[in-house]
Amino acid sequence: MTALLVPVADAVAARLAGAPLLVMLDVDGTLAPIAPRPDAARVPEETRRIVAALASRPAVDVVLVSGRAAGDARRLVSVANVWVIGNHGYEVVGPDGGEIIDPKYAAMPAAIALASRRLRSRLSAIPGVILEDKRWTLSVHYRLADASVEPALRSIVEETARALGLRVSAGKMVFEVRPPARVDKGSAVLALASTLGGFGGDASIVFAGDDATDEDAFRALRAHSPAPVTIRVGQPDGITAAELTAHDTDEIREFLAWLLSTRAPAQEMTGAP
Repeated sequence: MTALLVPVADAVAARLAGAPLLVMLDVDGTLAPIAPRPDAARVPEETRRIVAALASRPAVDVVLVSGRAAGDARRLVSVANVWVIGNHGYEVVGPDGGEIIDPKYAAMPAAIALASRRLRSRLSAIPGVILEDKRWTLSVHYRLADASVEPALRSIVEETARALGLRVSAGKMVFEVRPPARVDKGSAVLALASTLGGFGGDASIVFAGDDATDEDAFRALRAHSPAPVTIRVGQPDGITAAELTAHDTDEIREFLAWLLSTRAPAQEMTGAP
């Protein structure tokens, strides 16, 4: 694991010089600094501008990869011409707004809705706990709660999920309730990268994320191919599967600005005035 330096080392830069280039980015903690409440998160304007410019470059696909619902992630970043993997991979939305949903998950929102109703009732008495219903998954945030509630909260969430055949994973001060199918950011990133030609001979991929759920993508990409560049943002709790680490969202913005500088604008590529 090596610290990310901008401009990046020549060997890493060479792996990011191909076409198409897939720029795959987590949102909260990677583009937007972590906020006490999900609805308080903001992507800095300079970061948004750089992401928008990358998305406009020829042979560059920007993919937002988020635990948020796809529509919410798109709204937060507010950039056109991007793909969005939402709900940790249970939904994929193209640049035109079209949804790609696996038919075998079609019944899952009903179980998630029932879990939401049961949890809302049980969690209402715990100050600082926020339940976020994202249709395909649920997030139980406890960043604003007293730290001592974590064991009891985990027990309530796991018990509720287990009764409905759902599963639970943990992130940064959040428990995620998901359908039983083993879908995660790793499987979703591999599937979309394959669709977009990211594993072709001349292609390049970079994935940056800050949370435990992003480790699934780091592991999947590095197991599939040695070429993708993986970046963990912030100090991981334990060992990360990412190749590089970035200190914070500001350092990721610097990296994206450098990456943008390596890609010629469309008019330069076409010779247009």
